[in-house]
Amino acid sequence: MAKKRIHQIAKELDIASADVLHKAKELGFEVKTASSGLTPEDEELLVLAINEESTTSEEPQEENKDPQEENINDSQEENIDQPIKEDDPVLEENDVEVNIIEVTEGSTPEDISLIFDTDATTVVGDLMSLGIMQSITSNLQNEEIEKLFEKYNAIPEFIEKIEIKRSDIIQSEDFDDDESSLKSRPAIITVMGHVDHGKTSLLDYIRKEKVASGEAGGITQHVGAYNVTNDSGSVTFIDTPGHEAFTQMRARGADVTDIVVLVVAADDGIMPQTVEAINHTKAADVPMIVAINKCDLPDANPALVKADLTKYEVVSEDLGGDVPVVQISAITGDGIDDLLETLNLVAEIEELKSNYDSEPSGFIIESRMEVGKGNVATIIVKRGTLKSGDFIYAGSAFCRVKSIFDHNGKTLKSVTPGSPADIIGWDDSPIAGDQFVATKNQKLAKSKAEENKNKLKEFDDTSYTVESRVSEMMQLLQEGELNTINIIVKADTNGSVEAIKDSLLKLSDGDVNIQIVHAAVGGIVLSDVDLAGATGSLIVGFNVRPDSQARNMGQSKGIDIRTYNIIYELIDDISEAVRGQLTVKTEETVIGMVNVQTTFRAPKVGVVAGSVVAEGKVDLDAKARLLRDGVVIYEGSIVSLRRFKDNVETVNEGLECGIGLSDYKDIKQGDVIEVLGEVEV
Repeated sequence: MAKKRIHQIAKELDIASADVLHKAKELGFEVKTASSGLTPEDEELLVLAINEESTTSEEPQEENKDPQEENINDSQEENIDQPIKEDDPVLEENDVEVNIIEVTEGSTPEDISLIFDTDATTVVGDLMSLGIMQSITSNLQNEEIEKLFEKYNAIPEFIEKIEIKRSDIIQSEDFDDDESSLKSRPAIITVMGHVDHGKTSLLDYIRKEKVASGEAGGITQHVGAYNVTNDSGSVTFIDTPGHEAFTQMRARGADVTDIVVLVVAADDGIMPQTVEAINHTKAADVPMIVAINKCDLPDANPALVKADLTKYEVVSEDLGGDVPVVQISAITGDGIDDLLETLNLVAEIEELKSNYDSEPSGFIIESRMEVGKGNVATIIVKRGTLKSGDFIYAGSAFCRVKSIFDHNGKTLKSVTPGSPADIIGWDDSPIAGDQFVATKNQKLAKSKAEENKNKLKEFDDTSYTVESRVSEMMQLLQEGELNTINIIVKADTNGSVEAIKDSLLKLSDGDVNIQIVHAAVGGIVLSDVDLAGATGSLIVGFNVRPDSQARNMGQSKGIDIRTYNIIYELIDDISEAVRGQLTVKTEETVIGMVNVQTTFRAPKVGVVAGSVVAEGKVDLDAKARLLRDGVVIYEGSIVSLRRFKDNVETVNEGLECGIGLSDYKDIKQGDVIEVLGEVEV
């Protein structure tokens, strides 16, 4: 139960905070200031003691008054100057000038500087004198604010912080269609659950495609949307990552979905992300179906899973509840037909309909940068029919739809309600979770995007320019050493950037502050290294790599560049840094860089990259990465290496060669191949 602060109790009793504080100390409670909190039990004892003292002091008055005391003379005025007894509740000397000032929870030094009409750098310096190392824009803990206010002879009265969400600034548009204009549409189904419980494997079996094998560590790193047609009709699945870093992405999935399939492993049971998924589903107010997976394993215990689910108010139909539960195996296929049948039944009950003929609208599921295509967004249409040539906006991004693709890369002429698609033609990368809306012309779409951009400027981190960040941080560094880890984040998709930023900022504690200097989609380039040098930042890349210029400059300047392809490894690594235990990262050594000049087909090999070795060397059978605009699109090995017509073992710097990659054909002119050596410890 929440503690109540001394000054709050004083306000309720209508007496001075200092008096209540004095009495609390007298009773032996561990309180220091009027902002100190008491448990409900301690509060009850304190109030009882104050009330008893008040009652006792009132009893001798009037009725029991000695008649002689009525003859009060002027000598009593002398008592005014008499010393106060030691046990009387008094204001301490420093408390006389104390003011109670309202302050928002999580305020920054900059916010507090406005309260006390001083410079933000002065507040940071005062915090440092108290042993608190924070930057101007860091969110302070309540305890840190209390210490700071005590230095200023003030008591903070905390006001609950109101989080301004993007959805509060850019509100989704509502549409009211006539019932006669509505037709049935495919159900949008979000698959949720804990990491490695088999969500993607389930979709693999349903779609008869291998997606899980293409994900790093077998774990889904991005949100994907897939249309599946079966005997009962068409449905759209949204596959969400199971790692806790993607909580926000899972929440977005629940916001756009019609039905949630909660996947729970029969051998693991309820796990942290399982609970999160349940909470997101309840918040979205959508029906849930539980798929207990891995029932083919010998230690599977579906009955125990059902029992544990009841603790979170998820009660299966066979236990008297209203939640359908299906036992399946994504490996053998057992129970999959029952799951699909249950999905169709729930979809029928929901009576999912939409207007196919209206101006299209829907939601951004994910966005990314692709070479040759520019900004690409995965969308789901909720209303209307989206066609090539349409003008749409999403948040501050504008798009003239140039091309539409399904999840297999097949070109589509249009996309209807309930269906996903990839679209290109964006002027900027749209934000996952934003609603997209079509307009009648280009001018109106651009105007709406610009209007939203102006609304976001005040609140969006991206409006805080790199120049201002550098200026601020350099100023702080001149004032004194800050115990801060500055980080630059680069990733392959917008959703990954957002999730990594959110996870890293949560690592800040009382001793170490995490500062995100810059975060963006794309490979690590020279400007990132320059910024890292100016701000003393660590560069972390997720599914991206530095180009040769950035890598060489990073090495010469001593900039730490760390790259990852599994999200929890990134978070764990930085977590070690926060605890002062960051070590040299183990990773493959780049022994060669190859520029792809052209491509051609060769018997038995398939697509061969006609290349020039720009740096180092190339070895046959070496591990390799294929980069496109700095983004990792393939990891595997070199299975073919030729000089003219001869098979060779090694090709050195400056020479031409033909390279074949293992089980990969999508090689294009302009790609870069990193050749990897032995793992360095």
